Amino acid sequence: MPNRSSLARSIAFYGAAYFLVQIVIVAGTTIVLRGRWPLAALFAGILAVYHALLTVLLLARKEDFHREGEVAPLPRVNPSNALTLARLSSIPTLLFLIILASDAPVLPVLLPFACLVFASDMFDGILARRRNEITFVGRYLDSSSDYLMIIAVSIVFYHFALIPLWLFLLIMARLVLFAMGMAILALREGKADPLSTFLGKASIFSLMVLYAMEIAQIFRVPVIGDNLVVTIIEYVVAAVVSISIVDKAVFLIRMFAKVRAEKENRARLP
Repeated sequence: MPNRSSLARSIAFYGAAYFLVQIVIVAGTTIVLRGRWPLAALFAGILAVYHALLTVLLLARKEDFHREGEVAPLPRVNPSNALTLARLSSIPTLLFLIILASDAPVLPVLLPFACLVFASDMFDGILARRRNEITFVGRYLDSSSDYLMIIAVSIVFYHFALIPLWLFLLIMARLVLFAMGMAILALREGKADPLSTFLGKASIFSLMVLYAMEIAQIFRVPVIGDNLVVTIIEYVVAAVVSISIVDKAVFLIRMFAKVRAEKENRARLP
């Protein structure tokens, strides 16, 4: 019982702390760049609702905060989960900065912030493995943050014509079709295990690299923001995403077959 109580306090602490950090970034950027306060106010409201929902969801799933292979809950949110939560927390702020870039010199804030957010996708997994902190909820949060990040940024980038329609549709097909497959699997099995594949992680990482370069292109950063270089990387990323779609299709077929076999085995039991 003490573990669950201290864990709940830790979840609430991170929810509140990350909300305050994002508010400071949004308000500070608006003040320094003399940006649009109505836009900042809108995103402040979005941040409040977003972090409240995230915190409530995590509190409702406290039992998933345990190391794999163990049953006892963690006494508090571990460092690798905290890093994943930081990435989830940053999604609305990243969108705010991208939108603000349309009429404000926000590059000194936007590019480092985006690179840190994208890089955290790699470091939280490394940290979890090195500290033996792989948790069930950590894998769910990692997958959710990747999908929310890519979907949200893709929509904003397409709206501002930073990525072509064909690439936007390919990315949405990769993310939405797999999400639907996992949702159907969860309905059949009760809970879908968010296992990731090498190609799946590679496609997400390549998209994050491309989006960092798209941001550099907005501000005409030499080399990485060059139109030709970005266009070439778009086609390379499209190839990786296309291969990943096939990989995910095979993964889902195997998972559905596994679930069907397990149900048939249970049905044969006396």
